[in-house]
Parts: sequence; structure tokens; C-alpha cells
Amino acid sequence: MESDRIREAVATTNRLKAGPIQPVCFPLALGAVRAGVELGAAALDDALRARLIRRGFPDLLNRLRPAITIPAPQAGDEPLDGRRRPGEAMYLDEIAASMPPLASAVADAIRDGALALALGGDHALSLGTLAGAAATAERLAVLWIDAHGDINTPETSPSGHVHGMPLAAALGRGPSVLTDLFAGTPPIRPEDTVMLGLRDLDPGERAWLAEGTIHYATMAHIDDRGLDATIADAIDRLRASGADAVHVSFDLDVLDPLLLPGTGTRVYGGLTFREAARLLRMLRDSDLPIRSLDWVELNPALDPSGGSTAVAAELLAIALGETTD
Repeated sequence: MESDRIREAVATTNRLKAGPIQPVCFPLALGAVRAGVELGAAALDDALRARLIRRGFPDLLNRLRPAITIPAPQAGDEPLDGRRRPGEAMYLDEIAASMPPLASAVADAIRDGALALALGGDHALSLGTLAGAAATAERLAVLWIDAHGDINTPETSPSGHVHGMPLAAALGRGPSVLTDLFAGTPPIRPEDTVMLGLRDLDPGERAWLAEGTIHYATMAHIDDRGLDATIADAIDRLRASGADAVHVSFDLDVLDPLLLPGTGTRVYGGLTFREAARLLRMLRDSDLPIRSLDWVELNPALDPSGGSTAVAAELLAIALGETTD
């Protein structure tokens, strides 16, 4: 059947540049304990489609399937509460319980030959997207593009916010309620993980990175080595891992807040628009088997002008193939 041939063709390709795209919206705010980030998923989906229509990219627009929305846990009638006890992860059980449906949606999209595009919502959603991607791969490599490490545990996290813990859980560290989300899937290995854009690391995260098992590049490294060389090295390392699938997680706070103020954990000194666009084009044009992509931490409530949403949608369009060539 023709559909079978299409699925076989895209199974081994970089799905940023070929095949259908399945947006999966997950309006999660409990991981960031910050109201407004739950608005990001729908805002991104709407802005991306509007941009592709306005800019005249019908082929890319036709790759986009209708978005699936997975219900995210809510805080209820009480406002989000940032107080916690030492060593506690806030809203831990609620977040963990919400992840299996997200993981299933991501896995189903990948098995159906699509790029699984997870739109957030805060970065805790990667607990579900990584679990879903890992379930479809023999060996999953991860590219984490973020101002923060997100390799905290409840014991090392200064805030207790779960959006700073997903990568740690995927790599096997953290409370069992999170690490158990990856039970039955091939383990994601630290040596198959690359982190880019870091510039705000907590002490426990710095200690882990000092172990030398995870390759990472801070913004200072990028300044010293150059952007293209840093990205090329990351691509080479992911390719050399031998992984049959790559998951890319893009946290919008990797961008400089002068460019994108509509995110909840702003850190100055981030990527410019041109740097981010260059990074995304190099990933799109690579031969990496990218099957899934997170696009997270847009908080439209923090930028009522709509500028942050527009920037996030434009960069996402570039990642998916919009070009002026």
C-alpha cells in the first residue's frame, strides 16, 4: 500500500524535513508553577498555521495534521502555590499521573510515520514525550536546547518545580513516580544526551555535568568555539551514538529575553533570533533521525503584545522547513 511505502520512507529520515507532522498540545502549568504557560500550546498551534497561510507555504501547511490536545492536570480553584517543604517536588503526583496519555499520543504519532510535535505548556511535559519516543526506538538520543539543565531531583532543586527535573528522570535519577514512566523502554543513556545553550545551572546540576557523562555546551562555550562548530559537534556526537531515533527538546528560554520576554524563567545572554534560526536550519538539514520535537515554555500572559508568540511560531516554522531559499 502507498501509505506503507510512505511510512517506511520516513522511518529512517529526519522528520523535520519530510512527512506528516502531528501537533500534540499539552497545556501544562503545574511543572513551572506559573500561570499563563498553559496558554502557550494553543497559541503556538494557531500562530504557526496562520503564519504558514500568510507567508504562502501550502506544502508545509499540508504536512500539519489537526492538533491533538491531551488534558493536563490543573491546580483546581486554588492559585498556583510556590511554597514547598525542602526536598519536595511540587504537584509531583498530579504531573506524573498525566504523562501516560501524552506518551501514548507521541508514540502513536511516531509509529504512524509522523513527526511528533509536542507543544507546551511547561517543560515537565518532556517526561511524557521522552517516554513516548523511547518506547518507539531501540536506542534514543536526546538533544536538549535550554538555558537550564533540567537535571535536578527533588533533593537538588532549589524550587521544587518539576519542569526542572524531566531530563534527570529520563536518565534514571529522581523519584520513582517519575523514573517509572520509563519502565519497559530502552534506557536513555547520558552519553547519548547533548545539551546546548546552558547558562543557569543549579549546584546539583553542575555536579552531575562534572561527572563527564553528558556532553554539553554553555553559551560561553558557544561564544568561544563559534555557533556553527558547536552545532556541528553536537550533530556529530548524536550521529556517532548509533541511536536509531533522536528527540529534540527546545525550551524557548534558550532565547535571549530581549527577543522573547514571554517565558517564565528568563536568563539574559541567550541565543539571538539569527543564532536560533541557524541552529534549527542545521538540525533540519542534518541526516539525524529526528522523530520528535518539544516546543515549550511560551507564556503568552507575560507578553500581551503577542511578540513572543510570533517569534516562537516563526522559529518553529523554520525548524519545520519554512525557507526563503
